[in-house]
Amino acid sequence: MEKKYEFRQFSILVWAITLSVFFIGLIVFVTTDSIYSMFSSTTQQTYTLIFGLSALVFIIIGINLYFSKIISILIKDDVIIISNTKENTRSILPKSTIINYNLNITNKGMLDILRIKLNNKNMYFWLGGISFNQENKDDLTNKENLLQQLKIELPDKNVKTSTDHIIIFFANKFPFIMLFIALVIFIFGSIYIINL
Repeated sequence: MEKKYEFRQFSILVWAITLSVFFIGLIVFVTTDSIYSMFSSTTQQTYTLIFGLSALVFIIIGINLYFSKIISILIKDDVIIISNTKENTRSILPKSTIINYNLNITNKGMLDILRIKLNNKNMYFWLGGISFNQENKDDLTNKENLLQQLKIELPDKNVKTSTDHIIIFFANKFPFIMLFIALVIFIFGSIYIINL
């Protein structure tokens, strides 16, 4: 049974570069005294920081959407074909050369990554929803159906590596850890300010 699955593939490298630039810019903005001296009050500084960060978030999302591409994954009897519809290119992966694979499907669809290992080389595909606004039910169903078909076609090759566990950790647990740290910093910062 052949079925074609379509996803938006994001570039992990582009996300890493844009987020690094964002955090470096944030650190420079917060730690540079000359930026603070340009404004006469902390209200202006706060508004400028909020506006600047908001603009940067929109720019980062725009850059990442621009560099994303729509891919289709077709599983046939003896091969898996991954096509890039934007560039009209295809990767044909014979099933006999696939050593193992793993498809991480996370709760919110933040880091749904398909990893296919071919001859000591891992290929990673960060699978996002086709829609720009949000992941819809069809996108989630596509991922679940793809996983089921991979389990049927390659039954003994679904292997989770340490990299897969790290990806799952960063997708599921890390945001909550960061939220907890931010909450602790907020509480202790508020206590410190109240005691001044």
